[in-house]
Amino acid sequence: MNGLWMQNYEREFLLSRILFGTAIIKVNKDLTLYVHPLTVEQNLFAQQAFKEAYDEALLSGVFARTEMLDLMYEQEVWTEEQEELLERNKKKIDDMKVKLYENFFVPQHVKKIKEDLKLLQREQLRLFGTKHTNDHLDCEGTATYARWNWIIENTTTYKNGDPYLFEELDVPTVLKRHNDQKITPTEHRELARTSPWRNIWINSENSAEKAFGRNPNELSEEQSNLLDWTRLYDNIAESPEAPNEKIIDDDDAIDGWLILQRRNREKQQSKDKLDGFESKHPGADEVYITTRSEEEAKQVYDLNDAEGRHVVKSRMEKVKKSGNKGVKYQEFQDVKMKAMNAANAKFG
Repeated sequence: MNGLWMQNYEREFLLSRILFGTAIIKVNKDLTLYVHPLTVEQNLFAQQAFKEAYDEALLSGVFARTEMLDLMYEQEVWTEEQEELLERNKKKIDDMKVKLYENFFVPQHVKKIKEDLKLLQREQLRLFGTKHTNDHLDCEGTATYARWNWIIENTTTYKNGDPYLFEELDVPTVLKRHNDQKITPTEHRELARTSPWRNIWINSENSAEKAFGRNPNELSEEQSNLLDWTRLYDNIAESPEAPNEKIIDDDDAIDGWLILQRRNREKQQSKDKLDGFESKHPGADEVYITTRSEEEAKQVYDLNDAEGRHVVKSRMEKVKKSGNKGVKYQEFQDVKMKAMNAANAKFG
C-alpha cells in the first residue's frame, strides 16, 4: 500500500475498536454479541482444547501437517516444481521490494515495479493456497478449529455480560462473523505509524499496560498485532539509517528497506566469520569446514566469493560426470590451472 489510504475518522474508528479490546458483533437490532479477550486462565484452557484435539486426531489416524504434505506429493496435488517456484517467488518478491526501496524516488520505475510485484504476489498467493488447501483436515487444522470453538463458546456474551446461549446463531457462525471483521495487517500498519495511536503510545510511555489498560498477557489478538507493528516502526525510527518518511509510509518500500538491512547484517556476519577462519589459517588457499545440516552447509557456502562459488560449481559438475569412479584432487580444472600458473611464474 502506497502512502496513507485511510481518512482520519477511519483510523479513529478502528483504533477505538482495538482499544476497547472486545469484539462487537451486531446480529440484528435486538441482538448484539460481545467476544471478549482471553484471560490468563481461559488461554490455558483454550490451549488445552488445542492439545486434546490434536492428540485425539493423531490417535484416530488423522495426518500431521508434514504427513499431509507427503500425501499431496504422492498424489501430485503438490509437486517439487511448485515448491521450488514458491521459494523462488519468495526471493523474487523480496528482491522487488528492495528494488522498490532503492528506486522509490524514480516514479517511472516505481510504477513498473509495483505492477510486477502485484502480479507476483497474486501468483504466490495462489501457490500458497494450493499448498495449504488441506490444512483444515490435518491434526493442526483440526486442533486450531477446536481451540477457536472453545474460545467463542467461552468468551461470547450478551451486551449485559451474561454468557450467550447460541440459540439464534451457532458457534461456527459466530466464529465466522468474528473472523470476517478482523482488522487487516495493512490497516494495523497504518494505525501503528500514525496519529491518533502514536500520540497515545507516546503519552503511555511506550507501555502496553498503560496504553490498553490491561495486563500484557491478556491483550486481545488485535491489540497484540498493533503492539508488534508499533514496536517495529519504533525500531525503524530509532535506526541511524532510518529512511525517508514517504518510504516508511509505503508498506512494500519499507519492507524492502528492512530486507536490505537484514541482508547487510547477514553479509557482515559472514564476513566476520570468514575473517575468523582466515586468521586461523593464514595464507591458505582453501579451508574445509565440516557441517551438520543443509542449512549450515549453505551458510558455509555463502562465505565464498563469486570466484569461490564458481570453483565449487565446477568441481561438483566434475564429480557428477565421474559417476562412481571418483575424482582426484589434481584433476579439478581450477587445481590444474593453479598448478599451470605456478609453473609459468617459476620458469617464465
